[in-house]
Amino acid sequence: MIKPLFVPLMKEYFYKIKLGEQDCEIRPNHHRGWRLKNVYPGRLITFSNGYGKHDRVTKEIQRIMVTPDLKLENLPQWHIDAVEKIYGKRDSWLIAYI
Repeated sequence: MIKPLFVPLMKEYFYKIKLGEQDCEIRPNHHRGWRLKNVYPGRLITFSNGYGKHDRVTKEIQRIMVTPDLKLENLPQWHIDAVEKIYGKRDSWLIAYI
């Protein structure tokens, strides 16, 4: 059995996932293991509040999307702004919908 993909998040974004306010995780394609080989529908993904072991939630990836422009995917502007603040502008994004 494949282990869940481990994704540490900043507190603000972890709670958005946990409370159901955020339905996807966006990272640059090919960034530290975030690639199609590892991120695919049906795989479990464990979100963690930082790297601690006490505040985690596991979800299943429902679908994925690779896109050059986040604005094409009907994502909330706050999410696009947050991702670009963390990673800067990129040529390819991999979005995992949960």
